[in-house]
Amino acid sequence: MDSLSNQQKPKVRSPLHFVFRHPLALETETSWFLLLGVLDLVLTTVLLNTGVAHEANPLARSFLFSAGLHGLIAYKFGLLTVAAVAVQIITLRRPRTAKVVLHTGIGVQSLVVFYSVGLLAKIAL
Repeated sequence: MDSLSNQQKPKVRSPLHFVFRHPLALETETSWFLLLGVLDLVLTTVLLNTGVAHEANPLARSFLFSAGLHGLIAYKFGLLTVAAVAVQIITLRRPRTAKVVLHTGIGVQSLVVFYSVGLLAKIAL
């Protein structure tokens, strides 16, 4: 017998495991949602620094004008946190609904990211 067959193979763990210590429901979808949210923030910051673009979301714009870039970052991270926690709570009773909510959020954020990349491409040309 092979000694490796008796040993357990090491598990590949999600980065979120180090925060929560147990698997999250819809972990992959939640990770994509958060990643796209951070990417949106980075692209928004780059576009704002060019001076060519402005924040289109009126609520985010009010945070930007009242508290500067730190206010915008706090607003966007706060929104991402509330959304991610809300989806985890929804998952406890309605996992399919939570999955639809996350997929919708991923789709919308993907559109925003692609739009921002398109704006950056126009500026670069």
